Formats: sequence, structure tokens, C-alpha cells
Amino acid sequence: MSRLSALKHELKEVAWVTLYFFFCFGVLLTLKKLLLAEYQVEVSAVSTAAISALIVAKIVIVLDKTPAGKRFDARLSVGWVALYKTLVYLLATFLVLFLEKLFHAYREHGMLGQAFEAVWRQKDWNLIQVKLLCIGLAFFVYHLYAGLDRRLGEGKLRRAVLERPESQEV
Repeated sequence: MSRLSALKHELKEVAWVTLYFFFCFGVLLTLKKLLLAEYQVEVSAVSTAAISALIVAKIVIVLDKTPAGKRFDARLSVGWVALYKTLVYLLATFLVLFLEKLFHAYREHGMLGQAFEAVWRQKDWNLIQVKLLCIGLAFFVYHLYAGLDRRLGEGKLRRAVLERPESQEV
């Protein structure tokens, strides 16, 4: 495989994964926006969904290439692999998001201890649980789909879902 075709393949993979998570987060943030509209609270849904999708897609693509992401692919059923990957990827996402908040707090406070304390004080467990539940559901559906696609043959499931069937004349 040439470098150009490998690059095209990687870009296509990133685009599909990002598009999927953009759709998921777009739906969730639209629901949030609609619920908060009653209280006249403005929420920026599109930019937040796009940035979140890019971050989560990158996490998924990187972890898919690691031993943790491939550990049980050949040994367990698609459902169990999807559940395992959901939990591992959810933990990684939580850590990345926590480190991002810690980085911003560190820039504001200048000391790591104070930054950690500020992030910990500002936590809202209900909001964290809702976010983890929604991201976890999106991960599970993604991994279930990706696992089925791998088992059926790369791209076969996507073609069956997205392409029109060939006309069968009787």
C-alpha cells in the first residue's frame, strides 16, 4: 500500500468516525439546547459537538491501534468486545477531559496543586454522569457496529446500511 493510499484510508477512517460522533453529540446537544431554552439559557451546540467529535474520534482511532483496543477482538463475541472497549475508551475519554480541565486551571492558577483543587471543587457529579452515560452509549453503538463490520468483512456492513440495493429483476 502506497503512502498516498494509506493516507487516504486514514483520512476516510477519521472522517467516518468523526461524522458518527458529531451526529451523536449533535443530537445530545440539541436536546440540551431545547431543554434549556425554557429557562432562556443559550447553548452553542454545533461548535461543541464538532470539537467533542474530533477529540473523541481521535481517542477512538488511537486506542483502536493499541493492544488495549485489540485485546479481545478474536476471543470474545462482538457484544462483549463492544462492552469492554466502551469501558476502556470511556475511562480514557474521562482522563483526557479531566486533563484538559486541569490544563486550563493550571494556566489560570499557575500551580498544579491549586489547579487540581479548583477542578475538583468545580465538579458536578450529575452532569459528569450524564456525559459519561451519553458518551458510553455512543461508544457502545460504535464498537458494536465496528465489530460486526470487521466480522462480516471490512466495509460490508456500511455498504449494506448506506448503499441502495441492486435492483433484482424477476
